[in-house]
Amino acid sequence: MAEEHHPSPVDLPAEPDFHGRPLLWTSITIAVATLFLGLTNATSLNGWAVELAPTETSARIVAITESWEDTTEALGLAAPRAWLHARWKQLQTARFEGQEPAAE
Repeated sequence: MAEEHHPSPVDLPAEPDFHGRPLLWTSITIAVATLFLGLTNATSLNGWAVELAPTETSARIVAITESWEDTTEALGLAAPRAWLHARWKQLQTARFEGQEPAAE
């Protein structure tokens, strides 16, 4: 049985236009996202570092990520993450009427 062809109601170009350089576009997108997360989510970087196997190298990584975390907090770059984390914690404690608190 042949499938019926239903044309899209939206006219799209045949191919996405990345100016002929999709790998460059993808690389730039990943670099920007990495930079943004590195600047605003130092707490997660430090959380990853402290879970590494204890070695001399991992100790240096922990020291660097702790220093970076302190720097981002001092510059106010950590504020959006802290705000979002606080809202998430509030939602975790939310309960329906009559529902018991979550067991710790």
